[in-house]
Amino acid sequence: MPATPKSADMTGHLLRSSAQIARVLDSLVSRRENVTVELPGNLNRFTGRIMHADLSGQFIIVTATDDESLNAALLARVRVTFVSQPGEWHVEFVAVEPSGITHEGAPAIRLRYPEILTVQQRRQFPRHEIPPVVPLRCVADAGGFTPFDAEIKDISLGGMSVLFYAPDIMLEPGTVLVGSRINAPGAGSITVDLEVRYSKVVTLPDGSPARYSGFLFVNAGDDLKNLVDTFDMR
Repeated sequence: MPATPKSADMTGHLLRSSAQIARVLDSLVSRRENVTVELPGNLNRFTGRIMHADLSGQFIIVTATDDESLNAALLARVRVTFVSQPGEWHVEFVAVEPSGITHEGAPAIRLRYPEILTVQQRRQFPRHEIPPVVPLRCVADAGGFTPFDAEIKDISLGGMSVLFYAPDIMLEPGTVLVGSRINAPGAGSITVDLEVRYSKVVTLPDGSPARYSGFLFVNAGDDLKNLVDTFDMR
């Protein structure tokens, strides 16, 4: 992705600058990359392309699909999370206020220009897999408005960690899960903020669906650093 800084070995970038967001979106348009949307209650995901991204006009236009039910499900939402995976990259952004239009003679969907966008590539920091016998249970957003039960499967102090939770919970990139409480075996309870960078739906080994998010620890204290060190020594 040409929009990414040369220091591409960083775990990921959370972009808020309109100019930076524009470079990423323009690249997706010129390369005709697909964008997908997970729609609650639908077995299929919406797949389209960004036909036009207008920074000055503050809108984007996405192709409609041949499945009218998918188009209707997307248009019924106030906020839509789009995902694109060109090459080794994972791009995710939120656009709001979708409306059906005709663009260049074809059905399309117009949305407001995204205000935040995440770009992920390869890892910079080591990530440690949590052994199944030592689960890291977590009450995510325990200090916020909507706490929920989750489990940390992979953990990294300076890079991306992974949080698993129920499939009906949807987290946007940039969301901060305030005062999340991690219950660490032998270490008591650790409270820390988690910043979401991307999310995916997965199928667990038992066949049940789940959702997971890559996240970064915000202002990690010594108690969390000590916890990560214990997995580094396993």
